[in-house]
Amino acid sequence: MSKYSAKDKISKKLEDSIAQTNAPLTEKDDLTPDEIAKLTPEEFDFAEYDETAAERAGYSNYSYWRSTIRVFFKNKVAVTNLVIMLVLVLFTFLQPLLPNQFDPNLVNKFDEKAVWLIVDEDGKAKLSGIKYTKGDYAAETDGRNTTLAYVQAPEDWGNIKLYVQEKGGVAEEIAATADSENPGWYYAVISAEKPYMYVTSEDGEKTTYFEACWITVDEETTGVTSSSSKQTSGELIADVPEGCVLTYLYVPENWGTPKVMAGGIMRGSETSEVEFTPLEGEGNEGWYYAFVNSEQMMLEITSENGEYKGMNKGVARVTDPTEITPQVGFISNQRPNEVYWFGTNDIGQDLWSRMWSGTRTSLFIGIVVAAIEAVVGILVGLLWGYVRKLDFLFTEIYNVINNIPSTIILILASYVMRPSVQTIIIAMSLTGWIGLARFIRNQVIIIRDRDFNLASRCLGTPTRRVIMKNLLPQMVSVVMLRMSLAIPGAIGSEVFLAYIGLGLPISIPSLGNLVNKGRSLMMAPSLRYQLIIPAVILSIITVCFYLVGNAFSDAADPKNHV
Repeated sequence: MSKYSAKDKISKKLEDSIAQTNAPLTEKDDLTPDEIAKLTPEEFDFAEYDETAAERAGYSNYSYWRSTIRVFFKNKVAVTNLVIMLVLVLFTFLQPLLPNQFDPNLVNKFDEKAVWLIVDEDGKAKLSGIKYTKGDYAAETDGRNTTLAYVQAPEDWGNIKLYVQEKGGVAEEIAATADSENPGWYYAVISAEKPYMYVTSEDGEKTTYFEACWITVDEETTGVTSSSSKQTSGELIADVPEGCVLTYLYVPENWGTPKVMAGGIMRGSETSEVEFTPLEGEGNEGWYYAFVNSEQMMLEITSENGEYKGMNKGVARVTDPTEITPQVGFISNQRPNEVYWFGTNDIGQDLWSRMWSGTRTSLFIGIVVAAIEAVVGILVGLLWGYVRKLDFLFTEIYNVINNIPSTIILILASYVMRPSVQTIIIAMSLTGWIGLARFIRNQVIIIRDRDFNLASRCLGTPTRRVIMKNLLPQMVSVVMLRMSLAIPGAIGSEVFLAYIGLGLPISIPSLGNLVNKGRSLMMAPSLRYQLIIPAVILSIITVCFYLVGNAFSDAADPKNHV
């Protein structure tokens, strides 16, 4: 914004309009006699010197940092990454202050006083010892004789009904009480004498327990899977003969009508063929059913023409309802859920808390290392390039350090000192500054003998002032780029040290520890989340710092301010 007032601007516009009116006469070199006659004596008077007008003519509204910021915010990609980076860093430090957060080093165990049963829309029940409800327990138990069971069913099930029984016994209904502190949850105290429980909807049409079994054959692997979860539509077939099991069978379309041989559990027992009938009804395509003798539950399945055969035998057996018994041990290797958002590791530690704690540690290491490298690198680089007497000394130091692989120095420093955050910072800072110092030295050599620096030295300007005022501002863009790359570079070095076993102890979470731990589990599909999640966080940090630093470096270049 201009420092001149609105009144000065209006006056300037009036002067310009008058000048434009007289322009046809004053700008011509060869006037006609008539034009000469129109000239007045006042036009030949000397103009008085106006200091304000002279200052206005030489005034510039240019600001280096304002122009840098303006150019940077024109880059929409960089601004988006800056927002992502700031939100990530801010949330990293705010996360411990949020409610219901676990200690990153706390080893979590299953709750031994209660269990939680979650029923999905398909009637599948998942039993867990993880505390899904908030607040205190809804009822008291007397140790091993009773267990508190919480049940959550889909909303359209209405007021659910609970049934308990002993193994192979007759079911009886028990009361299900709605938990006032946890909407959608019901609870009941289950006796150890009748620990098998199942859930039905209010109208009795939906349930978690069926006196039937469902067997499927995979088309690719021909593997046979037996399950008690309902997989067909419509109601179950009634009037099952005594001593038989209602069995549903699904085979690939190209198998035709399956041929099934049923036998006992013992090898060499007598077998007999079981005829399966196609199941009617919408959504039951490919399904067959039969009543299988409970004493011949092992089913050998082949295609109609005998070309295909099940890899293993199916088991036609009605299982007991869900057994309500307290779970014990660590909450190990739990996939992400509503309690542990990023899951747990092999000893039950919450990966959500460890992830953000590790991100804080790695960002702290990266920022401190980048700051040390910048301060030492800039100072040494400026002296190295400007003070010619120091060129030989710093060149020899550079040659010695540069000829030793930085990885070797990093490993040796980590070996000599005790594993800690301070050790990691010192090990990375030993050689990290040398690259920046060399680069700045080369830039200083290019500009140190330019006219404005020669003029400063001729006027007796101190060396310190020449370096700070004349040289350093010329390299703001270079310094910003190198610092932005130093932060993800330091985090990458920390990951490398953790990979070779020289990183931080396991009690100090870091992205290096998390990535290294997840790397050992990547071959187990169900545990890959322990590698994918920290790898994604690390990638976001690296990409955001690089793009923001690169964009700010371009914006800091005065050539881009035009």
